[in-house]
Amino acid sequence: MAIPENTTVLSVLIVEDNPGDLFLLQETLRLTKLPFKQIYKAASVAEAIANLAEHEIDLVLLDLSLPDSSGFNSYLQINEYASAVPIIVLTGLSDTELALETMSEGAQDYLVKGEYDERLLAKSIQYSIERNRIRLSLIESNESYRNLFFNNPLPIFIWDLENLSILEVNEIAHAEYGYTREEMLAMTILDLRAEEFYERIVAFAKKFRETDISKSSGIWELKKKNGETMILDISSHKIDYKGRAAILAIQNNITEKVRLEEKLEEERLLKQKEINEAMIRGQEKERNEISTELHDNVNQQLTVAMMYIASAQQKCPDGSDLLKQSSGFILNAIEEIRKLSQILVTPLIKHFGLSKAIEGLLDDVSAVNTIQVDLTADLFFEEDIKYDFKLSIFRMVQEQMNNILKHSKATTVNIELMRNDQLIYLKIADNGVGFDVNQQRKGIGIYNIISRADLYNGIVDIQTSPGAGCGIHITFPLEKAILA
Repeated sequence: MAIPENTTVLSVLIVEDNPGDLFLLQETLRLTKLPFKQIYKAASVAEAIANLAEHEIDLVLLDLSLPDSSGFNSYLQINEYASAVPIIVLTGLSDTELALETMSEGAQDYLVKGEYDERLLAKSIQYSIERNRIRLSLIESNESYRNLFFNNPLPIFIWDLENLSILEVNEIAHAEYGYTREEMLAMTILDLRAEEFYERIVAFAKKFRETDISKSSGIWELKKKNGETMILDISSHKIDYKGRAAILAIQNNITEKVRLEEKLEEERLLKQKEINEAMIRGQEKERNEISTELHDNVNQQLTVAMMYIASAQQKCPDGSDLLKQSSGFILNAIEEIRKLSQILVTPLIKHFGLSKAIEGLLDDVSAVNTIQVDLTADLFFEEDIKYDFKLSIFRMVQEQMNNILKHSKATTVNIELMRNDQLIYLKIADNGVGFDVNQQRKGIGIYNIISRADLYNGIVDIQTSPGAGCGIHITFPLEKAILA
């Protein structure tokens, strides 16, 4: 990112108690190439306040979770001593609503940890400093209002709270939207939004009219004259404009920032999918290796042991009962190893298909348990489906059946496997004890099911509650990854 020639040398205060996050932030600051005079660090609100008192700070980068304060209170304490300093809030993905709340109270911007790079950070710093300068100018001098309004580098609107008509715009606003000033003054703010957002903006105006709220910040989608959509962070202030209740709206175009965050999230999900795929392939490889070892090595050794016992029975007839009993134990072990080997490599899928493989699995379950299991797969056509996907479906059924046998105390299980022109649908439902999905953490079985579903863009819906059984519903779109 090119550095503006008029960018001043900055003194920055980083308020962060996590050494790892602090290191990453310092490195990213270095990569921005922005001119920094000094970077001060504080690990608590108390240290931050001391730094603000001792040094001239141009920008604060604030983590809200600190040893001596947390959440919104951290911002309020820092802002009390840095009301004239731009503050950028650092937050996690789960705390974006809290970050937006701080922005409504005066914070200039927020960044999601792990979701920004040096380019986005530099842009956020420059915009935050500029927005803060604008904010201070509005507070300090009403006399310079017209110059500040019309020559501001950020788009500014004034619109009527009653009829939503646009009362005034600055130069950059109508230039960015592609209209002339005259065209915009003949419009309402509804004309800049898609119809699905009309209800939201009407409710927004009503809230300002009927309550004591005087300012608000939020993310909005607006459209240019050519139909292009922009994502804007709009800071709205209730004002009196020529005797009319109005909103002064300062807009910050964050389209590039949002698109970058979406791209980073897509890359993160893709990386996670690659990790899950590698993990599942590793599991299948390990299953095959164990199965081969059991069949080719352990079973062979047990067979040899049987031969020795048979020989011993002939030579030592006095110990034939014990030898016969030992022979029975070994035969049972060989049979159990054979069954385990079959479960590990699931040969039925390749030879007889997925439906038959699941039937075989359920027959084995029913043979040693009193649970009643019903399978419905009449509408499942699998001839054009890849083996890897069939194996994933089999493993999901296997995982959930293990969960049911271990934890559910169920007496009946219903499994449905269906397909239409667009989707493949798998349902596994039991009448067991169920659980509270909001309190109980997902075990490794559920995690494996979700991981396998993610590989094929599947959506997992778990419907359960205490005493009401558990139903797992998984839908897969028919895509190239599934079809052979």
